Order: sequence, then C-alpha cells, then structure tokens
Amino acid sequence: MSDNITKFEWDATESGPKHYPMEIITGSFIYKDEIERGLYIPSGGTLRSGWGKPISSHVTGEKYKPLPDRLTITYFSYAEKQFYKGEFKLPYDKILTLFKEGVAANKEMPTYSSLMAGVAPGGAVSVWVFGTSGKVEVFFGQANKIELDPSRAFSLPFESKEQSDAYIAKQLVNSLSNIELESLRKNGIPFGLWERYRNLYEWQVVLSEGYTLNYTDYEFVNGESNELPGMMIRPVPKQVSFKTVVNNQKMLFIINFDEFEIMDAFEKLGKNNQKVYMEFEPRIPRKSLKVRIYNDKKSIALKKYVSDDW
Repeated sequence: MSDNITKFEWDATESGPKHYPMEIITGSFIYKDEIERGLYIPSGGTLRSGWGKPISSHVTGEKYKPLPDRLTITYFSYAEKQFYKGEFKLPYDKILTLFKEGVAANKEMPTYSSLMAGVAPGGAVSVWVFGTSGKVEVFFGQANKIELDPSRAFSLPFESKEQSDAYIAKQLVNSLSNIELESLRKNGIPFGLWERYRNLYEWQVVLSEGYTLNYTDYEFVNGESNELPGMMIRPVPKQVSFKTVVNNQKMLFIINFDEFEIMDAFEKLGKNNQKVYMEFEPRIPRKSLKVRIYNDKKSIALKKYVSDDW
C-alpha cells in the first residue's frame, strides 16, 4: 500500500440517542481542502437507534473519495423543540491514519469503511469511524442553538405556529413509548450525558476463581466498540461479551448494563486514576450470572444488568 493514498471507499451515516429523538435537517462531511464539496449525511426522519448505532446506508458518488476535514450539520431535537447548527474542524490526520491502517490490515475488506455523525440534546455532536472490526470516536463538539422556520426545515406547509407545534408533538409521541414519554415528562433531559459518556477509566474484565477468559468484545456508552482485552484506559462499557467454559461446555455470555448504574460505579471506584476491575461469576442459566466492580479498597455489586439465555 502506498503511503500517499488519500482516497478510500467509504460512506456516511447518522445516529441519535434512543430516548431523545433527533432529525438531521442537512449535513455534510466536507472533503479535505474543499470549500463545500463533500459527502452528504442522510437526513429526514426521526433518529433514535441508540448513541453510536448507525441508521442509514446510502451508496452514492464516486467509489473512492477523499476523507473529510470538516463537518457541517443542522439538526432538530424533538424533546427540546430546538434547532442546532454547527461547523467543525475534524482531525483529518487521525481519520486518515485509521483508514490507512484498515486497508493495510485487509485490502479486500478494510477495517474502516464509514463515517457516522451523531447528534444529541444540548448541541452534542460526535463523529465515529467504523467498520468490520470496531468503532472509534474521532470527534466530539458543541453545536449552537439557532432559529429556523419549521416549514422550511421540515419541507411542510405549516400555516401557523400551532400547526408546527402539533406536528412536533405528534412526532415525539410516535417515536417514544408511553414509558419513555412519562420518563421524559418526569425526569427531563439529562443534558451533559453525552459528554459524561466520554470519561475514561483504567479497567479490565476478570472472571471469578476457577474460570478462564477465552474471548472478550466490548460496546461502550460513548458509541465505541472493540475486541481488545486486558487492562486499558477506555470508556465505561455498555455491553460486554465473553467466552468461558462452564461445566465442560464452552459458552458465550452477553451482558447489557444499565448505563446510569454502571457509570455511577465507575465514577466512584475509578476516581483519582484508580484501577478498576469488572468481575463476572459465570453461572447456568446465564441470567443468574453475577457482576461486581471493584478496586483495591471497595466493591460494588451491580443489579440492573441483563444476561439472557437464548
């Protein structure tokens, strides 16, 4: 592979948090050294797949494209009834390095093949590079509140503010369950949550005595994912998968966490750069598995995780 390669096969997609519907009005990843030319980010429709979860996949334009060094985006937060707009400089060298490493690892199926823009309440904007072997956050920024005519933004002929307000309320009701709507009404929006997702801790997975860890895979609350084991500095996990032998049978466990419970535990145990361990006690059936988080002084048993059999 030539070190001078700067064009790659990639697409653009979008993401939004599960409980707070978003809609991208317009957005583009602007190619390096270009003024306006770039690859558009899919727009329209409510986004609520989950933070860091891709939604659309549009194949368009030339096969091999330059990578972007800027992002422009305008979006609407339904829970806030608020438009946001931002233009951001992206870390081009970091993105280029990831794509080059991905091609070097597998030329036929490169590790990275997509760029994803995520938008959230309060103006939070993230960008991830992702593909077959994981997802890496390369940017986090803050968009600004703006005023837009809803008729123009949504391409709908509203005749009054009452009509546009009714449309927004209906979209929110159609996007969320009754439980989610009640939670939003009661608890409001957790502004700052998406920045909190990005807090890093030095931690690793271990198994209780008598078990050997054969494989691990991670999804993190900030939308990243990877398969790297061992003690590392990284965000709090949203999901951990591992394999081990139980009763002479090789088994896969997939554990999903309550993000607030596990973030609280890491914040208590991992402050002041303390090393943190996440210990699993494998059991059959899988739903009876036990999890605790500990450091060299204190331990917290988690209660709100899910480890289902299938």
